Amino acid sequence: MEYIQSASDSLPKHLAESCDLYKWPNISQNMTVDVYASSIAGPHYFWCQHANTEDLDKVSSLAKEAAQGQDVIPPENLKPGTPCLALFSEDNQWYRAQVTSKADKTVHVMFVDYGNECDVEQKYVRLLPQNLLEMVPQAFLCCLDGFMESSGSWDEKVYDDFYNLIVDKPLKVTVAAMENYSEIAVPQHSVTVECDKIEVNKVIQKYWKSFSSEHCGDVAQTNTSSHNFQNSNNTHNLDASKEMSTSMYKQPEMSRSKTEMVYASCIAEPTFFWCQFANTEDLCKVSQLAQEAGEAQQDVTFPQRIGPGSHCLALFPDDKLWYRALIVQKGGKTLHVLFVDYGNESDIDIQDIRPLPQNLLEQAPQAFLCRLFGFDESKGSWDDQAYDFFYNLLIEKPLKLQVFSVESHSEIPVPQYSVEIECKGVSINASLLQHWKLKENVL
Repeated sequence: MEYIQSASDSLPKHLAESCDLYKWPNISQNMTVDVYASSIAGPHYFWCQHANTEDLDKVSSLAKEAAQGQDVIPPENLKPGTPCLALFSEDNQWYRAQVTSKADKTVHVMFVDYGNECDVEQKYVRLLPQNLLEMVPQAFLCCLDGFMESSGSWDEKVYDDFYNLIVDKPLKVTVAAMENYSEIAVPQHSVTVECDKIEVNKVIQKYWKSFSSEHCGDVAQTNTSSHNFQNSNNTHNLDASKEMSTSMYKQPEMSRSKTEMVYASCIAEPTFFWCQFANTEDLCKVSQLAQEAGEAQQDVTFPQRIGPGSHCLALFPDDKLWYRALIVQKGGKTLHVLFVDYGNESDIDIQDIRPLPQNLLEQAPQAFLCRLFGFDESKGSWDDQAYDFFYNLLIEKPLKLQVFSVESHSEIPVPQYSVEIECKGVSINASLLQHWKLKENVL
């Protein structure tokens, strides 16, 4: 077996380049493959291995042999995307992997022949020989076809049921489409799954909630709500706020396969910021209509009929202009509102609101709530420098944005888009990695 030799201060060329040098499985559209699920996160993210394990056994054997003769990768070369051999602590065996993030003494890796991930001490990460780099990974990433995350979300009950439906069972997957899952630079296959002649996609359809109907009725019944927008102090306003549910807005048309040009309109932190489309034609139109409607309408009974979750026109105190808004909280003589076309919030005198005309309710908000894709707050946190750094990267700059998933926000009844952002050819997500700290012992 021929091994790649390397000086301790440099990485071989084939390892210094992107992890797309792995030859990922060529599974074409409409192809049906016999598989087992090897790693299951949910319907939107699970890995499969071919039922025929002959190649997997060969790769596993070669990986164990190779690790004994390979050098440790220098810490400065342990960058996201680096192919490697890594020691899996649970069975003390070596497997092919790629680095996804780096901490002080550990790296987070994904095992490309299985799809599972874990933290590994840097001393247990070795160079990957050329022959193993050229062999096809034995697992491939999937998501269930027919459930676009820009148009809906899963009920929490789906995860256990989906896991039990496919774990340790022979499956047939048929590929409908393929996209690049850019967070880890691997292809993701949109598939139909059959188990015991039953189509899994149809079985779990009952857990899918589309955004078109998710907030119908009681505004407080958001998918992951932890904040009651119709609390006990405002129960007499239920009828009005039902009529003005956010579900009546036409949500922005966002596609995972399409890149949008945007500007950041309101920036709080990497997990909560708002963007507007760079093309401001619709925004100008909405602003003009809002101004005309705000100046023309007067309804002295309207302030008494609304409550948290209601739509309205609100007078922004800084410029004394009318804008579309969503009421977040109601006090005695003030309202805390969210301006849906910008993302900023403000306290407004209750007399400075007007009813929202139907034509303005039917037009999609011109701002949408975002969070950076790839940062799970259950597994890590931001250092103190992250917030100013993130703000300065985004403010007043044209940005390229791509959506990866969407779910309901827990405190305001709007969808939040998980996104990757690029500015002047530089990935904002990758730039923020230096300020992200993984929690210890997070697998």
